[in-house]
Amino acid sequence: MIHIDETEYEGSNVKIWANKVGDNLPIHADIATKENGPFYCPDTFEELIVRHCIEKVNHFAYKARLSPVMTKEETELHKSCKEEIMDALRLAIPDGDWQMERQTFNEDKIKGYKKVIPDISGRLSKKGHGVIIEIQASFLSVNQIIKRTLEYSKRGGYILWVIPLTEDLGIENFRPRLFERYLHQMYYGRTYYWVKGSGRFLIPVHYDTAYRYIEVTQWFEPGGEERVEGGYDKPYSRVKKPMYGERVDIATNFITDDRESFTPDNEKMEVPFCKIFKDNLKHWWD
Repeated sequence: MIHIDETEYEGSNVKIWANKVGDNLPIHADIATKENGPFYCPDTFEELIVRHCIEKVNHFAYKARLSPVMTKEETELHKSCKEEIMDALRLAIPDGDWQMERQTFNEDKIKGYKKVIPDISGRLSKKGHGVIIEIQASFLSVNQIIKRTLEYSKRGGYILWVIPLTEDLGIENFRPRLFERYLHQMYYGRTYYWVKGSGRFLIPVHYDTAYRYIEVTQWFEPGGEERVEGGYDKPYSRVKKPMYGERVDIATNFITDDRESFTPDNEKMEVPFCKIFKDNLKHWWD
């Protein structure tokens, strides 16, 4: 079983050093003030804000916005997403036997199955492929995503992970969470979002490269040599620009895919071999 150390990716949200935008020079959180800012991370080039704390060490925190995913308290959105999608699929594919929280995925020690309860399950036709639709909650970890995906794949089910949003994602740069980036890899460079009232339609989003401008800085070395740096755009490592694909219909715009295992160059989050349910759109990004 693949296991992701999620603290390696999301646990370092704070830094004690940052660079000042004005002169690109480093500054420690203990002596930094808001007047010294704005600040940016020398590793990811994201904007940082300084925080002086009483019970915690002084530090810089990332300022980039996050996607408006639901929280643990927003169970009504999770329920609405399941009901809207299932009701719409029952109308579109009436012989697909679509159900919520089907109780037949039981443990089978001989076959190596563990009990799972899918949010939505059914078939593309009476004798078609089995499809699982899981409504991703922000508190579900990547390791849980992997575990559930593999359990359904063992049984021959093709899985579609959907992320419900409390409001539109928007067009501004944002910082996808770890589970969003993982699903983005699983589905060949897109993540599927859903907003209330969409029924069985999803919004596929590609995370494109976002940039920040590095200001020009001039100074003289102790020996009198003039130095000039900056004056160029630098790509962020984690902040992304959302690129929208066409809205897709789960009933007509999706296909089954036996996804080969994949380990990207810039992430240490392996996607194991699994069966996924993905859209049939061509790439809308370069």
